[in-house]
Amino acid sequence: MRNRVIPIIVSVLLLGGCWDTRNIDQTVYVHSIGVDYKDGKVIAYIQLISFTALAKVEAGGGKDKATVSIGKASGDTFNIATDMIYRSIQQRVSWGHVKSIVFTKRALQKGLVADVIDVLNRYNEIRHTAWVYATDEPLSDLYAATPLLNTSSYYSVLSNPEEIFQQSSFIRPIRLNRLVATMDEKAATARIPYLTIDGDRWTENNKPKPMLAVSGVCFIHDYALQGCERRSDLQGLRWFEQKIRRTPIYIKQNGETVATLVVQKPKTKWSFKTKGGKPAVDIQVEAQGAIIETRKHLPRKQLTKLAEQTVKQEINHLYKLSIERRIDMFNLSEQLYRQRPNLWKKHENHGLIPLDNDTLSVNVKLIISASGREKLNYHGGD
Repeated sequence: MRNRVIPIIVSVLLLGGCWDTRNIDQTVYVHSIGVDYKDGKVIAYIQLISFTALAKVEAGGGKDKATVSIGKASGDTFNIATDMIYRSIQQRVSWGHVKSIVFTKRALQKGLVADVIDVLNRYNEIRHTAWVYATDEPLSDLYAATPLLNTSSYYSVLSNPEEIFQQSSFIRPIRLNRLVATMDEKAATARIPYLTIDGDRWTENNKPKPMLAVSGVCFIHDYALQGCERRSDLQGLRWFEQKIRRTPIYIKQNGETVATLVVQKPKTKWSFKTKGGKPAVDIQVEAQGAIIETRKHLPRKQLTKLAEQTVKQEINHLYKLSIERRIDMFNLSEQLYRQRPNLWKKHENHGLIPLDNDTLSVNVKLIISASGREKLNYHGGD
């Protein structure tokens, strides 16, 4: 009898660890946190998604219609605002699956980044691998913009930006831990992707379908917003991002697009010197790419020269914009600090070196290594 009782008691004790577990549908999961500021109040938003429907799809079941719930509350601080959300949510909240944090431009201008990070650092559920974005859109509209084909927001750009970046590299996404590390560097300027709602490119069931789009960058130095710039003015930025996988160049001649070249894994080298008693930098961009489209048949050498000119023009345009806005968009100060700290220390002002028209020199070396099935020299010569 005793031999029979002991296994039963042991089984009951082992099962005891499961008595306080909760089903997935008994908890609500915060997918994204939004931070806004208006009329002296911090406004916190949360976007909730259903993992139950997500599990059905991944298990091979039918796809339920994507559902998004958005919570909103305000308070004197970010922590007070989030506490207000608990009053009406009616279910236990899990913060352990937060995939992104979105700051409005007003919140960045008010300097709320430091306050929010302070709260998140003290809360053990939040992971510091969340993606960080900026926006000027109403956060309720931004969170309501779900992906195509009734797909869960779990697969939106808010939580999966890397796949898009690998396919078309331009504005690199940034995680919270990387943002904090960059802002803590005195010489560095952090770059936060800027989100907008694009309502013109897509329709679903013959109705306009608003979609999220990365349309620019907001620059932050020492936790303070320096400014935000639109994507069209930042073409030169991609040549200074790390691990660029694939990015297109639209080659123009006399203002007309004559070819498209896709560049893979470009490399940029920095070389600093002193010119007129001030720091100066020589930048060498090396890249190779493949012709994807030709509208005007030109020799390989001419296409290569035009492509090199395009890259150089993009970099020079961005540098002029950096001088006008007084923003170190290239992170020249950080590069100087890494390579020649004594020179940086001599000329830095609040961690940044002054930029002028004589600071930058650009050289581009580009090789067209492939042209697809159509031989490049078939029409235009080589």
